[in-house]
Amino acid sequence: MTKTRLVISMLAFTTIAGHPQLAGQGTPALADLEARARADSNDPLVLYYLAQAYVDSGRTDGARHLLEATVAIDGEFAAAYALLGRLEVFRSGPSRALLARAADVHPELLSDSTSRDSATLLFRRSAQLDPMQELDPPAVFEEPVSWRSAYWGALQEFWRGRFDRAAAKLEDAIAKADRKHKAPSLAVLWYHALTEYHLQHTDSSAADLARLLGVLQNDSFAVAGNSTQRVRYALAYLDQQAGRTAAAESLYQQVLERDLSIDLAHMQLARLYESVARWPDAIRERRAALEIAPENASFLYDLGVTLLEAGQLTEAADTLRSVIKKCPRNTRTYYALGLTLEQLQQPQAARDAYIQFLLLAPSRFTDMIADARERLAHLP
Repeated sequence: MTKTRLVISMLAFTTIAGHPQLAGQGTPALADLEARARADSNDPLVLYYLAQAYVDSGRTDGARHLLEATVAIDGEFAAAYALLGRLEVFRSGPSRALLARAADVHPELLSDSTSRDSATLLFRRSAQLDPMQELDPPAVFEEPVSWRSAYWGALQEFWRGRFDRAAAKLEDAIAKADRKHKAPSLAVLWYHALTEYHLQHTDSSAADLARLLGVLQNDSFAVAGNSTQRVRYALAYLDQQAGRTAAAESLYQQVLERDLSIDLAHMQLARLYESVARWPDAIRERRAALEIAPENASFLYDLGVTLLEAGQLTEAADTLRSVIKKCPRNTRTYYALGLTLEQLQQPQAARDAYIQFLLLAPSRFTDMIADARERLAHLP
């Protein structure tokens, strides 16, 4: 991997589990989180953790404000969309909140309301960004009475984070169905796929999704629709993670053939093409996502970085400057712009971009901060 490629790889936001100050240290005190948010006000992870704490303490308006700031900085933050969706559900009132909790925040069970509609859109966005998270099972995955004992026992283990125990219970239920030559419950297959994913058994999880997709496509009694699309998209996501590029590409294209409005499928295809240096294809998909969502600053940022990686420096610089106008709190943009201008042999403009990045960057961006300082020191 080239030096440039290594540097560019730092431009993605770190996942929650990768946060060096917040992950793995239990639950920080609310005052500590507020202090961190004041110090790192442009860090979407810090804002998200503080929003979680506000939800736990009943400060839902403050949480909503923080989450809106989170997704404004990072429009691809799946967990923030999910938490915003839950806040929309609970805004409907106590009875609706109890129903949502009992149904595992299942938006299809709620009565028609603006909050329900907003929640559904937010959940859908979150699921498209991270299809292997547990929001709710697709709407058709209702559990037959004969399965409920095994299913709910497994779910209790799943929700407690005891994924090995949940997997064992679900595998036993699937094996019993197989011995009787009956199709396993759709919900059991779905949750076994999620459980295997949490256990990092990606191939087993993909096999569950492939089986599930086959049932949905072939069973005339299954209400397929969006559920089939969701499973197809999730399987493409797993194939992509496993490096099965051709399989993932085919599935994403099938998703788009059935619904051209899924901008995030274009985003995933772009990432797929970038992983194998198919730059013209990656740029085409970045542009396709922007055609669907032209106001999405994260998509515009992604296009700028892809253009930079592809060596289309002048257009990359123009695109990244447009991102700064739309979303000045996405501090990675200044760093990417500095890289671009440096390669365009515009040292003073690159210097200005790096200095602005250092002024605004979250403290956890340690590698980028060190690199920006080194580059500043060597600029003519």
